[in-house]
Amino acid sequence: FGLNDGLVTTLVFIMAVSSLAPTRLLVVVLGEVLAGGVSMALGGYLSARTAKQVLDKRIETEHYEIVHEPDEERAELVNIYRNKGFSGALLDQVVGHLTSNRERWHRAMVHDELGIVEDTRTNPWLEGLQVGISFIVGGLIPTVPVILALPQVRWWAYGLTALTALLLGAIKARYTQQGPVRAGLEFLVVVTLG
Repeated sequence: FGLNDGLVTTLVFIMAVSSLAPTRLLVVVLGEVLAGGVSMALGGYLSARTAKQVLDKRIETEHYEIVHEPDEERAELVNIYRNKGFSGALLDQVVGHLTSNRERWHRAMVHDELGIVEDTRTNPWLEGLQVGISFIVGGLIPTVPVILALPQVRWWAYGLTALTALLLGAIKARYTQQGPVRAGLEFLVVVTLG
């Protein structure tokens, strides 16, 4: 996300500003990349922190409900395991086993009701830093022609960004069901529309 945003934001910025401030273009573009990186880092931190707080609250709510509303929680667990195909004595045995220990019961509710397989909560500071650095790396790619003072800086910036988009799409294809050409072209279209 940060890398893509850095690519597109900086490319659009270079396209818009390159004719207005050609003598100070490098300073202006690097300022935009740094400002965008800081903004993305803070936004990533706040987003991750909020997601963690919401998840922590939901987990705590499950604990509260087990203690204060055990019949409702037991009924939820029965429905969850019934939907998984358990029935009759086996259903009663599974639910009985899970609810016989509050910690086990809580883990079952967190896993089966909230869908948390393991503790996947991340460090908000680390996530914010990762997004911010990704933005800066992405933003530096279209900045290379500005740093090198190449002629036709707009075309060079677009060309480097387009190549990067195609490469990122091909990398994305390794982790999805899309082919590398299609994934690369999808990234390229998004960059071009930007």
